Amino acid sequence: MTLSATQLRNRLYEVLHNIAATGEPVEVDLKGTRFTISPAKIKPRRLDALRAHPAAVSGGRDALDSLADAPTWDAAAWEAAARKQPPG
Repeated sequence: MTLSATQLRNRLYEVLHNIAATGEPVEVDLKGTRFTISPAKIKPRRLDALRAHPAAVSGGRDALDSLADAPTWDAAAWEAAARKQPPG
């Protein structure tokens, strides 16, 4: 759709609502110079890509009580396993 600048001025909000609803850009002609009005491409936020981790501990110190029965980390066993595997 191509509009003159005067038509755009008279119907600005109608045109903007139409662009928002359909995503279809509109061309505006101002004395032979054409402009395009289109919806902006919004870059997604990095925080929106985060996923919940059910095993993560959240809360205060009391939340750590549920980990009392969890196995502890054994540094010697980890180092022994690391020596057995070739680096890669």
